[in-house]
Amino acid sequence: MKKSTIGFVTLIILITIILLVNFIPNNDKGNIKIGADFALSGSVAVYGEWASKGVNLALEEINKGSKKLEIIYEDNKGQPKDAVTAYNKLRNIDHVDYVLTFQSSVALAIAPLANQDKVIQIDVSATTPDYSTPNDYTFRTGIVATQLAKESSDILFNKLGIKEVGILSINNDFGEGMKKVFKENYQGKIIAEEKFNQDASDFKTQLNKLSGAKTIFLVSHLKESGLLVKQAAELKLDFNFFTDVFSVEGPDFIDIAKESAEEIVYVAPKFDIDDKNQEVSSFIEKYRTKYNEEPTYFAAQAYDAVLSLSKALENCSDTDCVREELMKLDFNGASGKIKFDVNGDVQKPISLKTIKYGEFIKLE
Repeated sequence: MKKSTIGFVTLIILITIILLVNFIPNNDKGNIKIGADFALSGSVAVYGEWASKGVNLALEEINKGSKKLEIIYEDNKGQPKDAVTAYNKLRNIDHVDYVLTFQSSVALAIAPLANQDKVIQIDVSATTPDYSTPNDYTFRTGIVATQLAKESSDILFNKLGIKEVGILSINNDFGEGMKKVFKENYQGKIIAEEKFNQDASDFKTQLNKLSGAKTIFLVSHLKESGLLVKQAAELKLDFNFFTDVFSVEGPDFIDIAKESAEEIVYVAPKFDIDDKNQEVSSFIEKYRTKYNEEPTYFAAQAYDAVLSLSKALENCSDTDCVREELMKLDFNGASGKIKFDVNGDVQKPISLKTIKYGEFIKLE
């Protein structure tokens, strides 16, 4: 046989082997691949950092056993368009069957693709009710706006006696979802409502239009929240901001708002650093040891997402099986009870918190 013919045959064999290897299911190749479609740069990168730390801690523990999980990170910059690009890379090049997402707009952008491809998607922070869809491949370990915003409306009207509010919300899926549920449940009067774009830096127009309100229900991201709270103080607008954990609980907010952040009240999923519950205290201790800092609730939710996948994968080799196993889960995680309902959602207890001297503390 001529050398050229031998070379051609060898090339064909190599290409065939490569194609066969790439189309072997994840579970049969040793490590099980999980894609993380997170914001690792841009204005919401801090969320991706927190989630990544929770994911890495979970993997470190799980991979001590026989089943190995491999995480592949892709940066979506907090933008739905980039999230889709990242997903397509994870799916078509890395051949992942499982993907983690963070942020409502990202979760919604990926969900149709994940369902079409029969890829298990677990979001670790999305609050939008639009992500709640029955009997499909999408799940979440975070709290839903229908619970968070509903609790906010009840606390404001019935517990704090606030009979009228203004609303200031970010113009994305998170903001729209929270605002919609709040308005449906708040029994008092809504004086005015304004919204702003993600990554905005000047909020003076919106703040002045809300000047007739004493209490403002705020839905935002950390950096935008810090800027607008600071600008409200500079304008000498004596607002009482009532908000949520996603809007204020993080150093990005405190670093910008500084003393303007003092005594802001907000709702948050119950996550107590001093919790004596074994699952919570163990997670906190391991997190402190690994990162030399206090964990956030978002890190705990990401940790629980990986833990949920690991448990579901124990007796499965395909995503249909994993989906069924996820629906059967019922365990206490680092962020609370993990028991998915028909929509792939979980319910978490709520706590009321405030900011004192730059610290996030429980409001007694």
